[in-house]
Amino acid sequence: MALDLVVVHSPVGGGHKSAALAIAEAARARGLSVEVLDTFEHAPALLGRAYLAAHLAWTGLAPDLYGSAYYGSNHRHGAFEPVRRAADHVAWAGLVQRVVRLAPRAVVATHHLPLVVLGRARRKGWLSSPLTGVVTDYGAHAVWAEKGLDALCVPGAAALRDMLDQGFRASGLHVTGIPVRHAFESIPPVADPAPGEALRVLVTSGGFGVGPIREVVSSFAGARDVELTVVCGRAAGVERRVRELAEGTVPARVLGFEKDMPARVAEAHLVVGKAGGLTVSEAMTAGRPMVIAGAVPGNETINADRVTRAGAGLTARPGEVGPVVSALRAAGLLAAMGRSARAMVVHQASDRVVDVALALAAAQQGQRAA
Repeated sequence: MALDLVVVHSPVGGGHKSAALAIAEAARARGLSVEVLDTFEHAPALLGRAYLAAHLAWTGLAPDLYGSAYYGSNHRHGAFEPVRRAADHVAWAGLVQRVVRLAPRAVVATHHLPLVVLGRARRKGWLSSPLTGVVTDYGAHAVWAEKGLDALCVPGAAALRDMLDQGFRASGLHVTGIPVRHAFESIPPVADPAPGEALRVLVTSGGFGVGPIREVVSSFAGARDVELTVVCGRAAGVERRVRELAEGTVPARVLGFEKDMPARVAEAHLVVGKAGGLTVSEAMTAGRPMVIAGAVPGNETINADRVTRAGAGLTARPGEVGPVVSALRAAGLLAAMGRSARAMVVHQASDRVVDVALALAAAQQGQRAA
């Protein structure tokens, strides 16, 4: 039986994989056959580990430098661009071979890295399947404007303008929102906690445990009527240190990597975390306001600005999160901010992306039949 869809992600932060799994979930719900591929599993292991380590080091240890690089490279004609692209074509050639062998009706990628090699394969005629990219932040960097794409799905007007400014053709752009799992769509609206009811706060650091999570948890020391749930991701050292903190001055339920994030978000009145595109989109889709702490300059500050301008959350320094959360409760703003959060996102985004991919496949099949 022919494969309907291949969805490709890169494990650079947990959000790109989460978006890929959301798209796969939506496609399978329609009875489609889907294969999800990790870009790094089709390259030398040492290269993948080095790429990921460099990314985490930049965003975690040198965020200002990362931000400078983000904005400084936001164009398509850098001096080192030909060298970078040549290296990518060699490093990720195995991914192209795998996708070509699978021969799906359509290909979707939720990270820009695989688009370099898959876009080239599409241009050269090696890949016959139509190729769609999915932007997973509320601004779109120039790296997404890859040649060879049949379509690019963007979350909203700002990213749409970004891609038009980078020369991506308007006919190939689709405003779909950022794909999240269907479970986030069905979470009931948040209500302001009643007098005497504990304020349930979910603190998350993303899949890799990156961010000032200990400072955030410490900021709740002495807070009354607050129940903290802290998701530490895959970083065992972070989980251990937060557990030690929770056993001392700040009581909290401390979790490692959490598979059922919709359940954790549904329990909470409010989410505290970094401004990754998927973290923001999952919270906003669920109608949960956010307090954003420690946004990395670049894509995360763009996401944070989108949230605050929509009235769906606030930014705070990590050590000030506890008092800011208490002030929001005292002002009775959580329910209203939750409504603004839900209104901020394009809903059913994963289904919209599948629609784009299937429409391209159908159009291509029609052209062949003609």
